[in-house]
Amino acid sequence: TPKPSSAASDVYKRQQINKYLFISIILIPGFLAAEDLKEKLQADLDPLMEKVIEWRHDIHEFPELGNREFRTSKKVAEHLESLGVEVETGIAYTGVVGLIRGGKPGPTIALRADMDALPVTEQTGLPFASKQRTTYLGQDVGVMHACGHDAHVAILMGAAEFLAKNKKNLKGNIMLIFQPAEEGAPEGEGGGAELMLAEGIFDRYNPEVIFGLHVTNSRHGHLGVLPGPAMAAASSYRITVNGVQAHGSRPWDSIDPIMATAQLIESLNTVVSRRINIINNPAVISVGMVQAGTRNNIIPDKSQITGTIRTFDPDLRAEIYDEIRQIARGVAEGTGTKVDVEFDVGGFYPVTFNNVELTNKYAQTLSEAADGKFFILDKPTTGAEDFSFFSQQIPGMYFWLGVNEPGVDVAPGNHTPFFKIDDRALDEGVKAMVYLALDYASNN
Repeated sequence: TPKPSSAASDVYKRQQINKYLFISIILIPGFLAAEDLKEKLQADLDPLMEKVIEWRHDIHEFPELGNREFRTSKKVAEHLESLGVEVETGIAYTGVVGLIRGGKPGPTIALRADMDALPVTEQTGLPFASKQRTTYLGQDVGVMHACGHDAHVAILMGAAEFLAKNKKNLKGNIMLIFQPAEEGAPEGEGGGAELMLAEGIFDRYNPEVIFGLHVTNSRHGHLGVLPGPAMAAASSYRITVNGVQAHGSRPWDSIDPIMATAQLIESLNTVVSRRINIINNPAVISVGMVQAGTRNNIIPDKSQITGTIRTFDPDLRAEIYDEIRQIARGVAEGTGTKVDVEFDVGGFYPVTFNNVELTNKYAQTLSEAADGKFFILDKPTTGAEDFSFFSQQIPGMYFWLGVNEPGVDVAPGNHTPFFKIDDRALDEGVKAMVYLALDYASNN
């Protein structure tokens, strides 16, 4: 074989050097970036979690109801701006969206946290317990993060800090959604995930996947998920009973709406237990509010009950609506009252559906984030989430983080005045959000 010329040999050598530079600079870091960043997160975790816990305590002490999360959204926006994140505010009243632009090509991945609290008077005795009060549905009420949204916000703020500081190594973009009014907006306002979508956040940022989490009274630091239908659809009802007012000493002069309401409540409890078949299709009907009267010796002219309905099947939901209307007609006829029934007065949430392929693929990521403290749920929960609106638009995965104290299996649950979060469990939440973003970007 003829010996190559000196010039040809130099060209060959340069080609080989360029090939190895391409492999070492481009391909290898792109392949290993996720694992490298996970190791970096582990090294940075302790000081980061100190901030996360401080943020949570502050948000917990100053909770705000849906569409009124002014202080919380300001805190979030200022934090994201300090990280150099592109920030959009005022979405769906108080929502915040941030965009972290990664240094390498890749997908846009949405991470979501909800910000609102509940009209609950806190009784935890914590040093940072809420003392806030407000007016809700005409009543003076306490305000508390009784569902753990303070933890959701703090976890996503922590994940945002790590991802923003390492954005040059990220593939694609991270869309951070801080959502108001997950528990429902004030009547007539609209809000939450549905309104954020109506105001075009997915159109502007074009995410291809979304992840979200919820803290719950479960085993410390454990992560759980369920492919497919994971949470129920939630609808609400309001029944107004109109009667005739009279002196409490002369009930025969009245048409008593309170007595009619008592019959309604008793009959509503028979719908699921006696009137419909729920063997393979669970459903729940609960009464959450009863309002009537102004004084002990006055029979009022009006009474009202409000509650929630949880279902997984739209046909069953329609059947329940018909049963409630039928009960209302019967009570009205039997008591002489006028009974009006309204549905979905507080909005409607569809079934929260976890994309099966996505969930099966990234269950291992959750297990890794929790150091093996991971489980697949065996059945869906009758809780509900307006994350469902997001996951109707793009593939989504919604999972749970147990925040009981270590060794405690049973603790007060969400929506109670005694609900508490063990801060030591939150690092699994931060790791889960970061790991999911890194792994999805690496695989796509």
